[in-house]
Amino acid sequence: MTIKKFHRLLGLFAAVFWMVQALTGVALTFRQEIDNASVRGPSVPLQTAGLGERIQAIEQGGGKVSSLWVTNFAADRFEIFYTGTAGTDRAMRVDAAGRALRDGPEHGTLANGGLIRMLTPLHTSLLAGPAGKWIIVVSGLLLITNVVLGLKLAWPRAGQWKQVLTLRPTRNAVARFYGLHRTLGLWIAIPLLIVAAAGVLLQFDDDIEDAFGLAHPLPVDAPVGSAVSPARALDIALARFPGSTLTALTMPADGHAWYCVRVHAPGEISRVFGTTTVFVSTADGSILREYPAQAASVGRALYDSIYPIHTGEIGGLGGRLLLLATGIALLVIGVFGIRLWLVRRKPR
Repeated sequence: MTIKKFHRLLGLFAAVFWMVQALTGVALTFRQEIDNASVRGPSVPLQTAGLGERIQAIEQGGGKVSSLWVTNFAADRFEIFYTGTAGTDRAMRVDAAGRALRDGPEHGTLANGGLIRMLTPLHTSLLAGPAGKWIIVVSGLLLITNVVLGLKLAWPRAGQWKQVLTLRPTRNAVARFYGLHRTLGLWIAIPLLIVAAAGVLLQFDDDIEDAFGLAHPLPVDAPVGSAVSPARALDIALARFPGSTLTALTMPADGHAWYCVRVHAPGEISRVFGTTTVFVSTADGSILREYPAQAASVGRALYDSIYPIHTGEIGGLGGRLLLLATGIALLVIGVFGIRLWLVRRKPR
């Protein structure tokens, strides 16, 4: 079987999976902005006291807060995840002062941001659990293989790059579809290979972390007590890394007498979820362990970069726009590839 024929058959076989990945990936690129735009409320500076009071109010009302996570790059909107009095998982969107903007079931289909939230499991597992993740892995590997084959087929001869990288109008349907398919493929091949490889690696993130010993050890023998409030824990962590923005707060649970606070510290790579981590004692506010992103090992830094590479966040706004363009181009390539196959099948 020739490379050209194998490239065509592989594309036709996996086209549906690649189209789903591209569509959901495009939708997820600016999901934070889209989701927050649907929630009214002014932008206010961070007020840890307000966030702490909101968490305490939920718990005093019978709920149990598990964590708080930032929902945008400006770090002025947060999602509080908690278990309600009826035992159901809920999510409350709050501003940076702790004022409630939206509240409802965490796993709702449409309400409370459920549609945007559902895109992530659809993109990562096709809503099919572990089996879906393996489908995504195989699909990603097939995409990488097909891009490499496509590069081999489309690689121009010396002196023909300008001609190949620019589209020329033609009335011949086969030539038109082939030209679009080839030109777009050459433009996006490298970013597509990088994004696809990072996506495959993300399916094994826990395994990679364990295999290479990259996990952050948790505090041990922490003093027991509850004198420190959530707001105080946030203040301690943010003061430890001046100029940082709040990323997440994990509440004490399962006998752990500490808060886990994640921040995006100055100098970290661009990403919505910072990786600098501080464990604060619930008993006396002492810092039990800390893991600054700037002091991370080479292996840990590479591991932490997989997600922002896949989402384009590592390149800031420009990186996400490039990712968006790559996803749209992949959809167009798929459409024109199928059109090219259909046109060629027509009898002369």
